[in-house]
Amino acid sequence: MSKKINETLAQLMAGILVSGVLIQAADLLVSAVYRQFARARAPFALGLWTGVLTALALSVHIYRSIDRALDMSPGDAESYMRKAYMLRTLAILLVAGAVTYFRFGYVMAYFVGVLCLKFGAFLQPLMHKFWKKFRK
Repeated sequence: MSKKINETLAQLMAGILVSGVLIQAADLLVSAVYRQFARARAPFALGLWTGVLTALALSVHIYRSIDRALDMSPGDAESYMRKAYMLRTLAILLVAGAVTYFRFGYVMAYFVGVLCLKFGAFLQPLMHKFWKKFRK
């Protein structure tokens, strides 16, 4: 297993960050239009970026899990991937519990940040085009 970040993983991580920035920009726009949401700006941002950081860590864990599973037999790989999935789910729930318990931002904003992993996956082909364009 290599320690170097795969190009596809880097593009996925860029997509996660771009989606986080877009969601934060939408929050700023809504806060500017509707003044009653302006007080919730900081807790929303803390929850969102905690979720984005969790999504970035999850993407690295997914990449490394797949890389390890490819070197295993089919039965062992299936069992390993199931354990890795459960570990990621537990990590998401533990961080959500910590965000809730310590009142470190909004927990729903945290889950929106975690969903940036999905948004980043959808944005990955677009990131690939930009990556190729600026790499030349």
